[in-house]
Amino acid sequence: FCIGTTHNRHHTRRLFLTESLRNMSSAAKAAGANAFRAIVRSRVSARRFEPNKNIPNGIMRDILESTITSPSGFNLQPTHVMIVRCQETKHRLAKEVMLGAGNSYRTIDASAMAVFLADLEVHKRINRIVSLERDAAMRDPNYMAILPVAASFLTGEGHAATFLKQMATDMLSPVQPMPSIEPVEAWSYKNAALVAQTYTLAATSHGLATCMMEGFDTRRAKEILRVPDRYGVPLMVATGYEYEGGDGWSGETKRTPRLEMEEVFFGDTFGESLDLDESEQQSNDIKEEVS
Repeated sequence: FCIGTTHNRHHTRRLFLTESLRNMSSAAKAAGANAFRAIVRSRVSARRFEPNKNIPNGIMRDILESTITSPSGFNLQPTHVMIVRCQETKHRLAKEVMLGAGNSYRTIDASAMAVFLADLEVHKRINRIVSLERDAAMRDPNYMAILPVAASFLTGEGHAATFLKQMATDMLSPVQPMPSIEPVEAWSYKNAALVAQTYTLAATSHGLATCMMEGFDTRRAKEILRVPDRYGVPLMVATGYEYEGGDGWSGETKRTPRLEMEEVFFGDTFGESLDLDESEQQSNDIKEEVS
């Protein structure tokens, strides 16, 4: 994705979009917020896809160009995405990999299966990222000096190395702020989840249906897709078009229930109520944006 002229094209486009957002009027920003709100709140996990329907390459390319903008720790970008469209391969995944009938038939009918791969040997990509960062010339020299060491230390690989680093940081934490050391699987899977969410919202913006899935046999999936041992497979996202009906299908997919706001969001300390009361004018402004 980010090699040579392709990287330069993405970088130039990103700078242009960032500058455009800064210069947007209040009305344009409100329209953007409305559009984003509509995308986020309309997305549901698809229960069924329309079979034998392909996603045009132009749409898929646009989805992936949005996906690649996802943030990552140290900008190491430890995620790769496979877009599986071959019907034979999808049938194998459905029959040999997926857990449960729902995941199986969604895999067969979806236009594509986005398979997210998390790098578990992150140190092997540090030199490539450092090179990209130097070419971009956007970082502070002090940051660039510590990047290779800090990235290697914080993305601990191997149980013994992680344990030793955790002991060292736990001992020093009462004296001074120290980073949290987590297994490389946790770190890399966390970054993959960020990419998957961006992908899912980008697909939704094109009117596509999606379903995030983690109910599958990872070992078998890697064997069928020829994924090297270096990578884990934290999740897949079935992507396609919502089933249009027939065969006794009950119709529109409904949103699953969510916890109340006060159960999820807190204030300055855990469990503290978050005060989001607004003035009457602010309330009216938001209502105008939503309408």
